[in-house]
Amino acid sequence: MLLWSVTTPTYILLLATRVMGPQLTNVDRFFALAIFGIIAIEYVADEQQWRYQGAKYSYRENAKVPSGHTQRALDLGFNTEGLWKYSRHPNFACEQAVWFSFYQWACADTLVPYNWTVVGAISYLALFQGSTWLTEKITAEKYAEYVAYQERVGKFVPSLFGEGWDAYEQRVEKEGKKGK
Repeated sequence: MLLWSVTTPTYILLLATRVMGPQLTNVDRFFALAIFGIIAIEYVADEQQWRYQGAKYSYRENAKVPSGHTQRALDLGFNTEGLWKYSRHPNFACEQAVWFSFYQWACADTLVPYNWTVVGAISYLALFQGSTWLTEKITAEKYAEYVAYQERVGKFVPSLFGEGWDAYEQRVEKEGKKGK
């Protein structure tokens, strides 16, 4: 039901092309490019996570740090590299943005501020809020420094204020060198 409801804006878009004609408008081009861009970012985030997890398990098996990673990053147990240093869940953010963009596209094409397909978009966003909360709870219980990561890095959208993960890592490294 959820998957069906989240795709209902495409039905509105199909109906709009039947009424207004099949020509692409600037609005269509904008949303198509935006969604394509969001999917590209999601792909990068997923690849970064896949590579990190592969490197982490390889490191645990043979104690050798794979190229492109640091021992510190792998010892953390959770990804803080690439897009993950700016957002704790860049792939989740993009997934939500794709389907919300489809909803917005349906509204823009039909020249209305909202329509009934918002139910799917809101339901999908709610699902991600709940599952992200659970994921973060489990991760914070499993990895000691995850709470520090949560304080410094935005859940979906990068934090504009605060120390940030890079500054925190530099401070930890500096304090570690002082202790040696």
